[in-house]
Amino acid sequence: MKNKTRKLVWASFLLILGIILPRLVNLTGSITLGNLISPMHIPVFLTALILGPFYGTLVGFITPLFSTLLFAMPPMMPPIAVLMAFELAAFGLIAGYLYSDRSKNIYLSLIAAMILGRLVYGLALIAIGPIFNFNPPFIPFLQGAFITGIPGMVIQLVLVPMIIDKIKPIKEFAEFNRKIK
Repeated sequence: MKNKTRKLVWASFLLILGIILPRLVNLTGSITLGNLISPMHIPVFLTALILGPFYGTLVGFITPLFSTLLFAMPPMMPPIAVLMAFELAAFGLIAGYLYSDRSKNIYLSLIAAMILGRLVYGLALIAIGPIFNFNPPFIPFLQGAFITGIPGMVIQLVLVPMIIDKIKPIKEFAEFNRKIK
């Protein structure tokens, strides 16, 4: 299989995982559990760290939109799915870029992506919210996004590096692919 084909297969797998994980969390019956642990974010971070910023951005943008088309979650009205598309795309871009070309520090890459992605979420709210007649107070909304997301951030900072360490052959494959671009 060619390198590009492998990357597309892995990106597709992680995209599907990003759609399925939130559904599995919903099976617990808790409405707020998905908001707390942010299961859709984990496959996006994995995509960024394994395949780089291009695929991380692509999977990040598409995942919430496909999930909305298939399961009506996250909702389109209010435009949470659209806001999440920009947020997760920023996660994929920033984590993939910092990890692949800069520091190789997984924690720095994840934390920077988490913070900047939340800010992109807020900026998307300012830009897109009025189009959908969705105008919550900005500061409390952004505070809620950060505070509600803390348990998910902790889970991601524990799980994502563990998963990356367990899939070293895939990681080495991705690094090899980045070098031969």
